[in-house]
Amino acid sequence: MSTLTDAIGYGLVSAILIALSASAFSLQYSVSGVPNFAHGDLLTIGAYGALVAQRMGLNLAAGAAIGGISGGIFGWLMYRVVLRTFVRRGARLVFTVAVTAGIALILENSIGLIFGNSNVNLVVANQVARHIGPFLWTNTQLVILIGGAVLLGALYFILLRTDFGRAIRAISDNPDLARASGVRVERTVQMTWLMCGALAALAGVALAMSEPNFGIYLGSDFLLVTFAAAIIGGIGKVNGAVIGALIIGVVTEVSGSYLSAGFKQVCAITILVIVLLVRPNGLLNIQRAGAEA
Repeated sequence: MSTLTDAIGYGLVSAILIALSASAFSLQYSVSGVPNFAHGDLLTIGAYGALVAQRMGLNLAAGAAIGGISGGIFGWLMYRVVLRTFVRRGARLVFTVAVTAGIALILENSIGLIFGNSNVNLVVANQVARHIGPFLWTNTQLVILIGGAVLLGALYFILLRTDFGRAIRAISDNPDLARASGVRVERTVQMTWLMCGALAALAGVALAMSEPNFGIYLGSDFLLVTFAAAIIGGIGKVNGAVIGALIIGVVTEVSGSYLSAGFKQVCAITILVIVLLVRPNGLLNIQRAGAEA
């Protein structure tokens, strides 16, 4: 029984990480129609931003802030400098996929050129495992759980209670109507990419904290489960991304405990295929990419 509860506990930690990444990916897609295959590299940028801060003598909290800012800036630049032109011209999906995949390769090789291809690690405090109910979590895992929940709560608040959030939802539902209603569409889209870049980067910092070491493919290796969670829940739904993340996180960790860690990715794909066979538009049955909480 302890093996199962431990695996579920680890799955909840994984679910928080996946939910942060999938929510950011989903919102980027819903406002711009761009499936960002460079999304994983925003996570990597966040992790390396925190690493640079630590090497400068700053603590991990400051490193996380710097990592988040770095990811936000790169997310904004990615859209503002490159992708905006393709979106304005109504480029076909295959072209935006190819462009974002190219951006991913450029970013990965650039990070490798600057930092080298050897694995590195973030310095975290000594790990003390403690029981919280039936689950056994370390201090770092507790920080990830609490911090991730706070970030997701803040994202919900922004989407539901602020003018910026209402503008995001309006653009996701109907950009032409939103523009006719006075919404500053271009500015909102750019700020969404900035916000989601920061959110993804913070997920990358948390992911790096949970790993003994990481390299330039940290985020790209996490991209599959991000896509799976976003699609399972229904792209454009933040709560759908959380539900998809919960399913993927718990099932993959449980399967990894009883079978092998190598089966985690296989389980994620299997869950994705089964869900799409039953509900092609995701569990929440989204017919279009309207961003909702």
